[in-house]
Amino acid sequence: MAQAGLFSASQMIDIAIQTEQAGHAFYEAAVQHSDEPQVKSLCQWLGEEELTHEQTFRHMGQNLPPEIEPKEWPGERAEFIDALLGSRFMPSPEQAQALVQDMSAQDILDFALTFEKDTIIFFYEMREMVPDGAVDQVNEIIAEEKAHVSRILKAKQALA
Repeated sequence: MAQAGLFSASQMIDIAIQTEQAGHAFYEAAVQHSDEPQVKSLCQWLGEEELTHEQTFRHMGQNLPPEIEPKEWPGERAEFIDALLGSRFMPSPEQAQALVQDMSAQDILDFALTFEKDTIIFFYEMREMVPDGAVDQVNEIIAEEKAHVSRILKAKQALA
């Protein structure tokens, strides 16, 4: 993580890729663990979405102009990003398997909901860092993440 709120667009994209990889690992573990067909199906779809987003960010990173310098966010904004990244809003892939072992279907959905919401917040901040040509792609992923939240909420209601 960059110090004092200094992040380059490349660093933000690397963090986004790591986030998508960790999300995929969690959803894959949830598919293996859950006995609830609706949760298994939803997590399978969410995991595939994470892989698609990872590829989008990889492509975006390959097309970044080299002259993009780190941008300093003053005061509270830098602290906000540092806090969000410090919470790591998703466990490492290794932790995902152990994490889901003690989770009910509702717990999996609650964790997924928190992860997706935190991801949306991160991507809104990331959007400020990428070149203008990549903003539309980030906006598209934000819209997809919002659809994830909606589907998770519907699954939670169906299980209640």
